[in-house]
Amino acid sequence: MFNKKNKNKDRKQDNFLLYIPQRKHDDWEVRNGRVYLNFYHNKPVEKFVRWLFKKPYKSDIELDERGTTVWQLMDGKRTVYDISKELSKKFGDDEKTSNQRLIMYLRYLVREGWISFRKEDE
Repeated sequence: MFNKKNKNKDRKQDNFLLYIPQRKHDDWEVRNGRVYLNFYHNKPVEKFVRWLFKKPYKSDIELDERGTTVWQLMDGKRTVYDISKELSKKFGDDEKTSNQRLIMYLRYLVREGWISFRKEDE
């Protein structure tokens, strides 16, 4: 009972900007200055849908300029804060706006399962 309250208290004290994003999706490439995430549709259900709708075996997603920059900066060493500072410099945003945009984007990437986070001291 007491441990649960302490866990929630510790979680509230964590600073998200000190986490380090790590890429989980390994199949990506840079073409024409943009990052493309490659996906292969080889699960049985996907094979059936591919056959049914005449879809290709491989598809890719092109990231925009900001997304490409973020993806390339996620090297497993930089924190969210470090990446945010780099984005502020490159795109001329103020720090608060840059943090907000980056955090929303990283949440999307986590939801899709393409990245994960670890604490800076781990």
